[in-house]
Amino acid sequence: MEKQEKIIEELESDVSEIIEKELDSAPAILGINVGTAEGTKIASKFKKEVKMTMGEITAANSSLVYLSSKMLRDSLNQDVSYNLIIGKEKIVLSILTEHITMISYLNRELAELEGLDSFINRLQKLSLQITAIAETSDILKEEIFKGLKRAIPNTLVLAIITKDGLPIKIQSTMPEPILSAMVAALYNLSGVLLESHMEYCIIGGENGSVIIHDLDENRVLALAVPESDERKLGSYIAKIKAIIQ
Repeated sequence: MEKQEKIIEELESDVSEIIEKELDSAPAILGINVGTAEGTKIASKFKKEVKMTMGEITAANSSLVYLSSKMLRDSLNQDVSYNLIIGKEKIVLSILTEHITMISYLNRELAELEGLDSFINRLQKLSLQITAIAETSDILKEEIFKGLKRAIPNTLVLAIITKDGLPIKIQSTMPEPILSAMVAALYNLSGVLLESHMEYCIIGGENGSVIIHDLDENRVLALAVPESDERKLGSYIAKIKAIIQ
């Protein structure tokens, strides 16, 4: 995790500079947040303080674009380009590239005066610029999903979700909303029974097990393996910790 934090720190500096220039040049843009597709926070700049933390925004946006992407692919067999949410005063524009997610908050009145298409095009170009920077760093090599699949190749189910039960990235035959809700419920119930923070739990069966592990302040990790031997499961826990810590 120390290595990842150092990579993110270096990347955040470069990305924050670009975001800041964009905010200064566009009165309608209230704030921009950038993260990876797995919900790892990279950089965030807002003109006014917001209630949500940077990590909460990143995780929620990663979940939003994941669900939007899946809906569009399943219903129309197309890749998602952007997600536009219109409110009375604000507009939320979420963009997914191959490697990053970006969410922008716009002043609705000012954005509509200039034209929403211009902002969609502008922010799509910005997201591609940030993606190019991310590709030159080692952040993508440190992504948890890839690391776990390499470390535990016999994983049958792999899921990263928000602690509210929203899917961020999932590899499973089980429907994402059901799996996410179950993992979140188990995570939260475990915390209630412990009366403290849950680090991880193991659900053991005769020929397989499910491991649920706390990831950070906003995310939970779950994986299923065809293994019930305690020593083997212990080695999996050690591998998970080595990747996420």
